[in-house]
Amino acid sequence: LSQTDMRQMTELMNTVAVKETTLGFYEPLDIGAGMALMEGLQADIRKGICHLLIARDITQTIVGMIVLAPQTLPARRHIVEFRRCVIDPGHRGQFLLDGWDLVLRKVQQLNCDVISLDVRSDGKAEQLWRRLGFQEYGRMEDYARVRGRIITGYFLDTK
Repeated sequence: LSQTDMRQMTELMNTVAVKETTLGFYEPLDIGAGMALMEGLQADIRKGICHLLIARDITQTIVGMIVLAPQTLPARRHIVEFRRCVIDPGHRGQFLLDGWDLVLRKVQQLNCDVISLDVRSDGKAEQLWRRLGFQEYGRMEDYARVRGRIITGYFLDTK
């Protein structure tokens, strides 16, 4: 990832964080914290811990990103975890089916056939994942705490 890519990904996450409740933080990251997060992601990519798929618009600006993390334990190598999925609100729905097809192809390349993720109950993301075929296998009532509110989290997978 270039410095420009990392800045664009930080800006993308900040755009979503201030409008929605899906990223695990609800206030914009300052550029230092965002770049540190991106450098950590880049280190994980280099180690093979995770894989990054990005979507760019016609100006080559990053408008979407998905982080996939295959499980490493021998008995769980068939599972890949969605660690982060961020799509710019202005670009949603424009490439959902094509983008989802690319994600599924990457999952196959990783020799995985189960995708798992966790999502908060207070946003639209949960509904999208369920429409894409994810099913709940667990929940945690005290999954997130935001400004004094306790928020339930759902654990979903493709079975």
